[in-house]
Amino acid sequence: MKNKFIGLILVVGLLLVYPTWRYFSNANIFAKALINHASALGEWSYRSINSSFDGKLTISGLTFTPNNYKQHFEIESVTISTSPMFLLKSNASKLGFLLPESLVISVNTAVLSKNSSSIQDALREDSMWMLMAGFAGSFGCNRDSYLSFDKNTWKDILSEDQVFNLDLYYAREENGSMDVDLTLDAENLFSSTWSSNLRSSYNDDQVIFDELIIDKLYYSYLDNGFNLQRNNACMKNYKSSFAAYRLSSAEHVQKYLRSHFAKEMPSVLISWYQRMLAPEIEFNAIITLDERRYLSDIYKIDQKELYENSMVEVATSANDYLPITLKEIDFTQVDSEQLQKENQERKKREEQARLEKLKLKKERRKPKIFTTRGNRKVRKVALNKLSTVINRKIRVKTLRGRPITGYLRGVKDGLISIETIFKTGRAEISIEIERIASVELMK
Repeated sequence: MKNKFIGLILVVGLLLVYPTWRYFSNANIFAKALINHASALGEWSYRSINSSFDGKLTISGLTFTPNNYKQHFEIESVTISTSPMFLLKSNASKLGFLLPESLVISVNTAVLSKNSSSIQDALREDSMWMLMAGFAGSFGCNRDSYLSFDKNTWKDILSEDQVFNLDLYYAREENGSMDVDLTLDAENLFSSTWSSNLRSSYNDDQVIFDELIIDKLYYSYLDNGFNLQRNNACMKNYKSSFAAYRLSSAEHVQKYLRSHFAKEMPSVLISWYQRMLAPEIEFNAIITLDERRYLSDIYKIDQKELYENSMVEVATSANDYLPITLKEIDFTQVDSEQLQKENQERKKREEQARLEKLKLKKERRKPKIFTTRGNRKVRKVALNKLSTVINRKIRVKTLRGRPITGYLRGVKDGLISIETIFKTGRAEISIEIERIASVELMK
């Protein structure tokens, strides 16, 4: 009898301990699987993996060397937030290619190593793309600069010790599509967010990330010091005059458009562009692609090609957008000899681009097929129930499709107030409820 009693205690003990062991074991397997998939972007190493019962996994002491670069990022931690039940109930053997219906991944306190400057140089040459859209004010920063900054000025714009953060959020919708937000944060400089709704040509439960289809991008930018720092650096090339730099930047934009597209911006857009160079600005844009593309094509694209093959609309208020439509050149305002020279240069570039396209060979790695599991319906909040989720984190979609993520601070007089909190800044926006398409509750 005594042995049976001891055996019963052992069985009960194992039954109590097993779920805990299974949870933490699965959490470790899932974190390692995500790192393994991220190795397609470059080489990773890490010190430790820890997890808690709330579904939060923390990977500490990481280094990341992107493909084709010598310089690497030193990262304090990466946190993964998911459903605890996903970790507990999932089969360990399937976690390598199993994803929850929603997930948040945060990269915290990433700094560039000093062993090389290859990433720094790439950011300079590409005008902060894809951390920031719009060429970051590089036009006219130096009197000879257009799509990139000169090396001397760049040293005053981006510090070698700059701290970066990243937040990636996705959620599967009831129709099988995937809402995605990618927020890139440079501490005390700016926060920018790329959002989209990605569609899959496979069944509702399967996802091939590289082959997700994208037709529209939403971009938002919040300045927290970058514009002032850049202006101070660029002004040095104009006898410390911001007005002179701002005017020269607009003129460089027009010259570039005439040279490359035989078009120019109308005055209303040039005025908007100059306002966007001022410190502490905030703006939003909708980028509608001329043709749907695979996600793998988008994260390889440069911004010049992106704008050439899309319609870009910039927000002039919370709900109104102005399309960036170029106009015919006003020949009365342009030097004819200069215009002829620009046209000759444009034709040479077009021919060179045509020859390069003939040589281009598409390279696609073997796709990885993921399966998602979980409940997609519980996150939706009815518009007449918004008052029940005050101070909760929500994701709103406007009728134009623009996503806005933040904490619901108030519902009054047909308006909702949302506060978005970034690592080094915050923004508050009011939206008319009648302009809202859907609201989703986040973790």
